[in-house]
Amino acid sequence: MPNALIWGASGGIGGALARLLKTQGWGVYAVARDESKIFEGVDFSCTFDAGDGYSIQAAISQIATQTTELDLVVYAAGGLRLSSLEDTEMSLWKEIMNANLTGVQQTARASLLLLKEDGHMMILGAYVEKITLPRFGAYAAAKAALEPLVAVLAKEQRKRKFTLVRPPAVATPFWAELPISVPKNALTPEFVAEAMLARYESGETGWLDL
Repeated sequence: MPNALIWGASGGIGGALARLLKTQGWGVYAVARDESKIFEGVDFSCTFDAGDGYSIQAAISQIATQTTELDLVVYAAGGLRLSSLEDTEMSLWKEIMNANLTGVQQTARASLLLLKEDGHMMILGAYVEKITLPRFGAYAAAKAALEPLVAVLAKEQRKRKFTLVRPPAVATPFWAELPISVPKNALTPEFVAEAMLARYESGETGWLDL
């Protein structure tokens, strides 16, 4: 039975992926800021804070008591707080960077201890050119930085696979944070989850543009 670890499993895409993998016979280990929002059918769940290295290490230590090998690791966490760059104080900048960028590096560092030598890690990114909007400055900068980060990870961990998933608008609770409605052509979280599983099964790596 293959095993997956999902960081950010309480969100729309992370939750959809957890449910999909369970229907396919996977072992699913789920981590989120709010454990109560994680799909109850996972094999194990715990909490983490993307800005707290200790909580990340504590989470991976708990996962290590459940399984010694992971086939797939997914970073589906993230967050957006709208603010002009002029009004973005250091605390808010760090919060956005932690959720969307620093958390990726720190969870990757921790997860590599359990990820199989030929395992696959997927990170949710974005079409950066579509989010360079007023009050999106910190979020856009974090998502833009994921592209070189994932490229460097792939070069440093050559036997493993890395995929940066770039979906357009997805109909998730993310939109509740924005003063605009979900676009009519937004993808469903289930569609994104299915595309991610198909990428894993294909054995391909690199960018996954949806």
